Amino acid sequence: MKHTGSSLGVVVLLTAVWVGLNESTHPLIILSGPIVAFAAVYFSNRFVLKGDYAQLYHIGPWTLLKYTVYLVFQVYTAGFAAMWRLVTGKVNLDIVHIRTDLENDFHIALLANSITLTPGTVTVDKRGRDLQVLWIDAHTHDAGEAGEEIKGGFERLLSKDETR
Repeated sequence: MKHTGSSLGVVVLLTAVWVGLNESTHPLIILSGPIVAFAAVYFSNRFVLKGDYAQLYHIGPWTLLKYTVYLVFQVYTAGFAAMWRLVTGKVNLDIVHIRTDLENDFHIALLANSITLTPGTVTVDKRGRDLQVLWIDAHTHDAGEAGEEIKGGFERLLSKDETR
């Protein structure tokens, strides 16, 4: 393994995800977690990743925590808003074009995926810093206004991480 320190952190993180996905703290699950995680890291390093992924895909731990909490909050609040729109028939579905100020490709991909995870929005195309988003509440086609509503908080959190 190229970077034992960062790989060890990834193994620990993947083990926690493994235990969470299995919804069990059975000793066999806990013991198999590091084995599966180590195998995933080894094969990813050996056959998939072609560079220093610790630098390419970096996000600060504090930013990651804040981003995760914000994402979960947005998923739930947007979920209720989308359900309300569907029940009341107030759906205004359209594709809007937005541009992100983020420059890091990893952060842009994280933003696009977070938009897709949030109910009522789906990123349908990404070209550089431009995103096309299918939006259930497309009340504006102004890129600035739509962008602020769709990506605002996500982008602000990620842009603070880019300046470090």
